[in-house]
Amino acid sequence: MSLNAITLNVSEMEKTLHFYKDLLGFKLIYGGYHNTFSSLELSGSFINLSLREGPIMSGWGRFIIHVEDVDAMYDALKDTGVFIEDKPKNAAWNERYIHLKDPDGHDLSLAKPIEY
Repeated sequence: MSLNAITLNVSEMEKTLHFYKDLLGFKLIYGGYHNTFSSLELSGSFINLSLREGPIMSGWGRFIIHVEDVDAMYDALKDTGVFIEDKPKNAAWNERYIHLKDPDGHDLSLAKPIEY
């Protein structure tokens, strides 16, 4: 029917929550900076953050967040210390995108479908 949530293991709740809530604009619906589990919502989809000790596995794949303006997001994030792979690009599959990493190295993209 639909994807409801993705749960990410994180090493620092405060840093990761800042990334998703304060920088990307997700709404905090449960937990918080000093909790071991937090849930955030964006347009009816959820990201859960679960605090874990020890190494966090990265490189598991990528998830994509559609945004209103990829270039504006790039401009807002480029001087924040967030790892951004490259400047915004147009893809052959008709999306404009940037690839980033969250504080634990999880891969994600910010994208917007290109309308012709």
